[in-house]
Amino acid sequence: MTFENEDVEHLKSEKKQKASSRISFLSNSALLAVLQEKADHAESWHNSLLAEDQANAIDFYEARPFGDEEEGRSQVVSPDVAEVVDYMTISLLRTIVSGDRVVEFEPVAEDQAQDADDATEAVSYAFMHGQDGYKILHDWIQSGLIEKIGIIKTAILSERRATIRHIHLEEDALAALLMEAEGNPDIQISVADSENEANGYDVTITRYCQQKRYIDMPIPSEEYRFSARTRHEDEADYQAHVSYKTLSDLVAMGFDRDVVESLPTDYSVSYADGRVDARWRDETLLSGSNPNREVLLYEEYVRIDRDGDGIAELLQIFRVKEVLLSIEEVDEAPFVVWTPFPRAHRMVGNSLAEKVMDIQRVKSVLMRQALDGVYQTNAPRMAVNVDGLTEDTFDDLLTIRPGAIVRYRGGIPPTPLNAGFDIQKSLGMMEYMQSAQESRTGITRLNQGLDADSLNKTATGQALLQAQGQQMEEYVARNFAQSLGRLFQKKLWLMIASGDPVAIKVEGLYRTVDPALWSPDMRVRITVGLGSGRKDQRLAYRQQLLSIQQQALPVGLTGSKEVYNNIAAMIRDCGLGNPTDYLIDPDTASSSNSIENGQDIHPISMQNSAGGVGKNLDDTELKARQDTSLAMQKAVADQERNMAEFALKKQEAEAKLAMQQEEHEQRLSLVKAKAAEDAALARQRSDFEASLAKETADRNYQIALKLAEKGKSVSANKKTPQVPQDKAGGALDR
Repeated sequence: MTFENEDVEHLKSEKKQKASSRISFLSNSALLAVLQEKADHAESWHNSLLAEDQANAIDFYEARPFGDEEEGRSQVVSPDVAEVVDYMTISLLRTIVSGDRVVEFEPVAEDQAQDADDATEAVSYAFMHGQDGYKILHDWIQSGLIEKIGIIKTAILSERRATIRHIHLEEDALAALLMEAEGNPDIQISVADSENEANGYDVTITRYCQQKRYIDMPIPSEEYRFSARTRHEDEADYQAHVSYKTLSDLVAMGFDRDVVESLPTDYSVSYADGRVDARWRDETLLSGSNPNREVLLYEEYVRIDRDGDGIAELLQIFRVKEVLLSIEEVDEAPFVVWTPFPRAHRMVGNSLAEKVMDIQRVKSVLMRQALDGVYQTNAPRMAVNVDGLTEDTFDDLLTIRPGAIVRYRGGIPPTPLNAGFDIQKSLGMMEYMQSAQESRTGITRLNQGLDADSLNKTATGQALLQAQGQQMEEYVARNFAQSLGRLFQKKLWLMIASGDPVAIKVEGLYRTVDPALWSPDMRVRITVGLGSGRKDQRLAYRQQLLSIQQQALPVGLTGSKEVYNNIAAMIRDCGLGNPTDYLIDPDTASSSNSIENGQDIHPISMQNSAGGVGKNLDDTELKARQDTSLAMQKAVADQERNMAEFALKKQEAEAKLAMQQEEHEQRLSLVKAKAAEDAALARQRSDFEASLAKETADRNYQIALKLAEKGKSVSANKKTPQVPQDKAGGALDR
């Protein structure tokens, strides 16, 4: 079949009309309806069980009462959640900020190795030193350990900063300065009035400049919204940061002042969220009108096909109620979410607090019962015969004082009602719950150095138990490091997009790098957490490698630069700072020697050296290499000697510890046996005295009854027989 030119043009025109009919641009009103629907669904999920669980976890962390306490009974709360969360927070912070390169960028090509190192240094510096990185890490870690998820948002903050100078200028210089500042809004000049213009003018020069800062903001869980069934924050079709802002805040963010001032006033500032109440319960929240005119700002990130091309774009939208302040298409949402114990196919996992909350509840009940038992043992309830009461009996019984007198009438004294109290049963149950807590969290008394029974274990056994207990810590640390890597990746993309040069310090030297030249495809490598990523294991491996390098150095299988790299990595793992503070980089040393000697390295000589020929080395370079080799061999020998001395001291310490453990075990067994024997004797004595007192009281009571039946009275001054003379079978005096 063939077509004429007109037919072809007709088909093309018809195809374009069909395509254009399918393309429909989403209007602002339709976009607003979609946003409100997604926000309502996210709000419903956000304020459901998740909010209740998070608020409950915060209350448990604060060790607040459970609400079932009774007046006059023990109300103690065991702070188990706070203990494990604080310990894990400290452990993770020590791992992240110890000087290690927890997150590193890897090049995708050979010629990008230097860019990857520069990017690692620049992003790490911007996070830790361009802001309060330690506080940000602390808040992010702690919120995840308590509230299932910790949320952080990364962004670029552009600030207009002023530099003010006060100078004295002559009239000609002032005129030249005014001409320079004319039409430049970044320079403002003010001239002070002068009585004698011949002596010049006092001038104040204010220069404004835009400065960019890469900031990271931990977000409270009550301010973060996301669609239900979200598997990952980067895959969510709706995310939002919802927070109250004043009108001045919105103007400072760059929104049009007229639009901001026309926004409807929001008097619905509500603190009814359970997480807000749990987080700020120690503060008094005022209700009523809002004098600062706060509005609820939605910073939303939604995936939607607005232009009708069939592909959903990621839009950043700022909205206050029905007013759309800005709409912009972006590549990435700025949120990074971490959870300590991830769950399959869910973004929200489990928190560390959840593993201990039920244990805290049970241990609190056991502690309350144990304390109530101690209280009742020390101040027992008393049984008082109404016939033996005096007007002072109750007051005497209520006066709890050693050696206090209790006044009563008759032969039956007030008697304690409580049975024998065995606190060992409560302590045994509390020990069982403590063991359950340690098995769930991996945070043991041995890890914290609090286990007295650990003295009965050998040093090797302690090391194995510590390594086993640290598996849980390493798992949580790895999960957090993965999230930190995603955050660093987004900060790298922000630096590349901004394109502003930054100054970094590498090995003690400052350099200026241009992020715009970096590749955004650099991969992130995490060096913390599981397996050989542990610092002590890496140090042991590097020490073994150093011994191998010592043997390989004389035969040319390694060089001074390779040995330097290994020792430098050991210094970083130990957290001792920059390697250049302790070592001389062979590359820097050779370059400085060449410059000092006035030598110029010929390209052919460099090629021969790089190719391994090594025939064109001059005497100076050869001597420098030999000196470096001898220095490295001496350093290795000194290190081996130190390691041998350390091993000997370690063996002596282990032997001494074993003897102390055996002695302590024997002493402890004797103390336990004596305590058990004393407790058994005390119980027997108490039971015997109680039985004897009961028998005496019963016998006196029976005698009193029989005497009352016969109408006999006992004279206070006359002696009467205690045993009745009339018995069954006849009188005793017959």
